[in-house]
Amino acid sequence: MNGIYLPQTFQKGTSRQGNVRELEDKYFARSDGFPLRFPSSLPPAGNEHLSIDLGEVLGNGRVGTVHCATLLTHHTELPPLVVKISRHGHSENMEKEAWFYEELEPIQGIAVPRCYGFFQAHMEEGTEVSTWKADSAAGSNKDPHSFHSPSLCNKTPQAPTNPTLLSILLLERLGERIPLNDVREVYNDLSRLGIEHIDVRWSNILSVLQDPNERSLGAMCPNHGHEHKWRIVDFDIARKSDARIDYLDICTSGWLELLFDNLPEGRIVEPWELYK
Repeated sequence: MNGIYLPQTFQKGTSRQGNVRELEDKYFARSDGFPLRFPSSLPPAGNEHLSIDLGEVLGNGRVGTVHCATLLTHHTELPPLVVKISRHGHSENMEKEAWFYEELEPIQGIAVPRCYGFFQAHMEEGTEVSTWKADSAAGSNKDPHSFHSPSLCNKTPQAPTNPTLLSILLLERLGERIPLNDVREVYNDLSRLGIEHIDVRWSNILSVLQDPNERSLGAMCPNHGHEHKWRIVDFDIARKSDARIDYLDICTSGWLELLFDNLPEGRIVEPWELYK
């Protein structure tokens, strides 16, 4: 793996329940409470092994870096992939993100990327992880991307409880960051499952890759009757809510309007700019 200079084997990781919010004002809450998780349609865990080679970095965030991934196990039929690698001390956040992908399984390949697994490994002494070295040099808490809202930015950074743990998510590769109105329907899909994304910004809304054989890589959305061209990513600060669907849509709409209104001028507005 690029950036990990010793061969490393990852085992299936365990997700950690993400943030949950119960509304105090029950007028805006669903009458039947929190949406129940849909039964998983995934096959039981087996002993399949994938060999993956990491390529270029596609994105950097507060919790991890995203790399192109080339699948070396040729007999396995999967779409183009990426690997999201946790930053030093952020494995717990990745465990929460994995939990949200489990919650969102019914709309994987529809409104969010397909997730092919969450894996973890303890780094032995002498193993070099390039992203961890960069974090130590720059100080990950100085990254402006960590500033999402007043309720989050004032929290004192906690020392990692498991500093040797490295986590990865294996995800479907997506395309460019160019939002369209279809994005509103994609966020509505999340609202129906009671998921508040919170981190609504340009870099977290990606297009579906165009298949060279002109085959569709998406699935028909059961809520809107057509295939969406966009996917939402990054769920490490998301939360599950008992709020009504229309209430969640309204909460998201303000962030989307801020984003869309400034794009014609070529200006990308990030959420933390509102709190300077």
